[in-house]
Amino acid sequence: MYAWKCWRESRARFFFLLTMSSATALLFTLMQGVRERDGWWYFDRQAYTRDPATMVQLVSMMVLIGLWCSGFLSPLFLGATASGSEIEPGTIEYLWTRPRTRASVTWTHWCICLAEMVVVAVAPTYLAAAILGKLTGFWYFPLLLMAPWMTVIVGLPILGLTTLMTALRRSASGGLIYTAAVISVYVAVRQIITVPLHLNLPPLFAGPLVWLMNSTPFVPVNLAHPLFPWMGPFPWGSLMRCIFLAAAFPLAAQYLLKRAEV
Repeated sequence: MYAWKCWRESRARFFFLLTMSSATALLFTLMQGVRERDGWWYFDRQAYTRDPATMVQLVSMMVLIGLWCSGFLSPLFLGATASGSEIEPGTIEYLWTRPRTRASVTWTHWCICLAEMVVVAVAPTYLAAAILGKLTGFWYFPLLLMAPWMTVIVGLPILGLTTLMTALRRSASGGLIYTAAVISVYVAVRQIITVPLHLNLPPLFAGPLVWLMNSTPFVPVNLAHPLFPWMGPFPWGSLMRCIFLAAAFPLAAQYLLKRAEV
């Protein structure tokens, strides 16, 4: 099965990303209780029970920062294993002689990467939430519960872009380099335009994640959200652009592969 082949080729990157994300989440969760006394390090659980609500908020924001990084790296590295990377070494000829369409090759890989991205985002975050709840006795942290799913949604355009660049450059390294270059150029141009002109342009597709990072109980109350009144208005426009790009990039990669000659 081609799905099994995709898993075999991406599992090393998957386990690396999962290990990195889990280690970061555990570090940010447990480091708040590490204390030093007379040259000895020990773990002070009372640091979590003195003000559990504030501790949950602090740890949640730190875990979100680590999740932001893994949410960018996961689609970037996993997307580079797309079928377009097999054109240059010539192994794509074998795949295209099998009884399957070229479109199925693209979307099977996309689904495997999506499943891996979900695990990399959800498992470490929910593990941190469980440990944090056990240490503080405070189990109200909607930020941590929503964060991994927002991260996956925002990461889908990056996954699609990497798939497209890999098909365009016909190599995994070329896909990585060109995707990183496109994102860097976009960020640089955005900063050049917005900072001198003092513009407040909405994010292209990362609005849901930016909204989540800014949604803390310390911002002004918004009565439009009865469940979480401290959250600002949700960026629906950015979410729609995110969904559009998440579908457009893989479709463009599918079109390139259909017309590719090896």
